[in-house]
Amino acid sequence: MAAHFGRVFSDLCPTLTAFSIMYVTDAIILKKSDYGETGALFTLYTKEYGKIRALAQGVKKEDAKLKGHLEPLSLSSVSFVLGKNGERLTHASLINYWPALRSDWRKLKLTLEVAGAVDQNCFPGQKDETLWNVVLDSFHSLEDSDNDFDAGNFLRSFQKRFSTSLGYEEEWGIIRPWAS
Repeated sequence: MAAHFGRVFSDLCPTLTAFSIMYVTDAIILKKSDYGETGALFTLYTKEYGKIRALAQGVKKEDAKLKGHLEPLSLSSVSFVLGKNGERLTHASLINYWPALRSDWRKLKLTLEVAGAVDQNCFPGQKDETLWNVVLDSFHSLEDSDNDFDAGNFLRSFQKRFSTSLGYEEEWGIIRPWAS
């Protein structure tokens, strides 16, 4: 929403560019893709702006200030501006790395399923606080669960909450249920 507003605003007032507006929000890093030699394109699900794709220039350099704060499947506070070619990350600060999600392959696979569902089923720029809470709660639930948790129950519960938050009510078939 804000990203869209910034673009519209800059079109209406050409003397004030979208570069003058900085957006700050918490974000779950869903995916990272290489972009050029030193850059990366990140898919984020943010608390304030929904899903965004933002470029981080120079993030692969050895002394990059953003390095380590934008790891996939982590929670960070991010700042971005609107550039000519979309959102550009300017700052990030790691909030939660969720180490238990990475140390157990079942938890990691379920976390990747959650991130993939959000990436595949959400449009950029649509804020949804309920969905934000569903995703964040799912990550915390997996992080805090015992090693003998029931993956099938977790996935079914997530599917129901995720589908309901998207307005599908009882149609839970959005995610491929690998754990059942």
